[in-house]
Amino acid sequence: MNSPEMVEYIRTMIRGDHEANDRIEARLDEIGWDGFPALLGAVFYFAVNKRFNERTSPGEVMRFVADMRAAAPAGTPEIDVNAAETLIRAAVDPDVETAIDPQMAGRIQGLVILNILGNGAVNDDELNELLTDAAALASRVN
Repeated sequence: MNSPEMVEYIRTMIRGDHEANDRIEARLDEIGWDGFPALLGAVFYFAVNKRFNERTSPGEVMRFVADMRAAAPAGTPEIDVNAAETLIRAAVDPDVETAIDPQMAGRIQGLVILNILGNGAVNDDELNELLTDAAALASRVN
């Protein structure tokens, strides 16, 4: 079960509100992160499907991943390029097989979410709707 704190954690991450994000992270460290991977995966799914679809070429996905890695701030953990491309393709095509280390998948999902939804790419209403949909999906998965 994902908590309202987890949804807020992702919201503050997307909005770049580092102070609130740190505060919520400390709270989650106390109460637990159970259900967070499912919520992050659901937000990732909706974010990717907002940007890509089944007609997206492999080259477009490759360019997105390359641009995302190039724009990552110094100190951002390195991500596996092939794993990132596979996860993005799998979000739009359920037939794509994924066998990716969960920790790497989480890093990729977070970075992709920031690149698609961050920097004002979505307004508050769009973000609220996406997070509500993702929380509902994640609660069905858990």
